[in-house]
Amino acid sequence: MTITLRDHEWAQLLRDGTRRLQPELLANPKDHTLMLPQWLGQGYKRNIRLERDISMTLHHYQLREDTITIGSTIQRDCFEFSFVASGKALVEGQVFNANQEVVFQNSDLPAAAVLQYANHEFLAVDVHIKKAVLARMLDADEQTVPPELQAMVIGNDDRPVLPPLKIQPAMQQLLQQIWHCPYGGLTRSLFLEAKSLELIGLYIQSAQDSHEGISKLQSADVESIRYAQEILQQNLDTPPSLMELARQVGINDRKLKQGFRELCDTTVFGYLTQQRMERACQLLRQEISVATVASRVGYKSPTAFSGAFRRTLGITPKAYQLSNSRRA
Repeated sequence: MTITLRDHEWAQLLRDGTRRLQPELLANPKDHTLMLPQWLGQGYKRNIRLERDISMTLHHYQLREDTITIGSTIQRDCFEFSFVASGKALVEGQVFNANQEVVFQNSDLPAAAVLQYANHEFLAVDVHIKKAVLARMLDADEQTVPPELQAMVIGNDDRPVLPPLKIQPAMQQLLQQIWHCPYGGLTRSLFLEAKSLELIGLYIQSAQDSHEGISKLQSADVESIRYAQEILQQNLDTPPSLMELARQVGINDRKLKQGFRELCDTTVFGYLTQQRMERACQLLRQEISVATVASRVGYKSPTAFSGAFRRTLGITPKAYQLSNSRRA
């Protein structure tokens, strides 16, 4: 069965269900959480209003049925940076399997129908910023801003969405800090605002790098690096050595290291660690023990895993698991 809802109906459905079951989540108008009713799925959508015309939405839910949401034509006068870790949707007849991608879009989107597929975890952070505020930021240093981004911001490009960019490791670290912000009150608001501005800055830098086409790799080399990424993703518990990985994908170790630097903005080991942590987060959300998770992602002991997890995400695996269990 497919459920069809208009944007305002979707929002009202979540609000009514939350008010009925956990009204305390709506007490703060600047930071409120909307829970999915059990018949629709599990998870939540959290809206946080920050300072200086910036707001943020945290999405973490999974639907039980395919759900179509029909957008409205209401103009919100803001731009949105959407950092999507996972999700699957059908938009204007095209399937999007978002996996560690960031999309920049105009909030004045045409009224489009979006089909979100059931049984696919949707995990994302949206950063909204007033159009005039972003325009002033870019105007101060327009020489470093990609032309297509600048054109959309100043109103000379009517495309609703720019092509997605990969979420870089530095962005991933900021997103984890946002998910696990330890502060409250004004300190929390200022902390999240600072992280939001950092994310915007990193997106602009990534867009500029992409525009300049800085990679010196041949197309065959790029294919080899992508293949190497797949090998690492499929062998997190027993990854090949650097030399063995280079041999498997048919390039030398120097070009392998160069390729990961250019395409992934990290080392081969850094990429492996990132993939291990992402997989570990998925397993921890399933309430699998820390020791079992450590083994599955390739660590010889829970202690070594916990140390790596905390260095990467700024929180222990157990704390992460408890935090996400409370939100489920």
